[in-house]
Amino acid sequence: MIDRKLEIFRMAAQLRNFTEAAAALGMTQPNVTHQLALLEKELHARLFVRDGRHVTLTPAGKALAAECEQLFADAEKLVRAVQCAAAGVRSYSIGGTLTAGGYLLPGLMAEYMKRHPEKSLELKIANTRGIEELLTAHKLDVALVEGPFEQKHFLSIPFCRDELVPAFAPGSASAEISLEACLREGKRFILREAGSGTRYYFERFLKSCNLPRPDPRCVLEVNSFDALKLFVRRGLGITVISRFAIRDELAAGWLESGRFTEGPILRELNFIYLPEENLRFAEEFIAFCRKA
Repeated sequence: MIDRKLEIFRMAAQLRNFTEAAAALGMTQPNVTHQLALLEKELHARLFVRDGRHVTLTPAGKALAAECEQLFADAEKLVRAVQCAAAGVRSYSIGGTLTAGGYLLPGLMAEYMKRHPEKSLELKIANTRGIEELLTAHKLDVALVEGPFEQKHFLSIPFCRDELVPAFAPGSASAEISLEACLREGKRFILREAGSGTRYYFERFLKSCNLPRPDPRCVLEVNSFDALKLFVRRGLGITVISRFAIRDELAAGWLESGRFTEGPILRELNFIYLPEENLRFAEEFIAFCRKA
């Protein structure tokens, strides 16, 4: 459905090499070069700067590459919607922040689709701000978030309470951990990036205990739960993480968890949705999840 020249451009932009793009697409290199020249002629803009075997994107090329990602995503969604309609299946999009989307929603969505074969669900994972933007752009029907959200913009229903706990390599710390002592002694923290829901609640807890943020030199920021947990398993430091996110690691004995002597770090996960966006489905799905 998408112009073939755009598909060729997308591959060339990703690989930065026309010969490799041709091989990936099953084309000849001269044909790739010709198709891209036609695209540049249509757009009246130069997209690549050629430097021997390798190429770099011009500002116009970078702008087109950024738009292509959304275009291809929309095209896939359109095809899926048409196929679902032809099969008599309704398609809906569910959003989730990293903890919710990685550890809670997949099982709930799978069970929902088993009981409702006439409905197809897709999952999109982003941070809270990204989820809010997707909802506002009408690209999601409902979402489950663990971070603070703009309450005036969305309807919301609480789902469950989550506890953030210190987690560490087996035998590297005790079950009772003084956060104040960790900070004073310069212990390394392996944390989610600033702006994540987990980081927000950890820093809010520090403030409530009148404790400073960790020295930046003692913080390793990671925006992937898998990488974060691997660093912790290797004994590089402790992390503060949702119990939901380490259930398997705790059961396997790869990680251990404890409690801060300063008290628990608790947060609430909420479903959020727009009042005008597939309201009946959103509330039906939320009700199902709360009973599951």
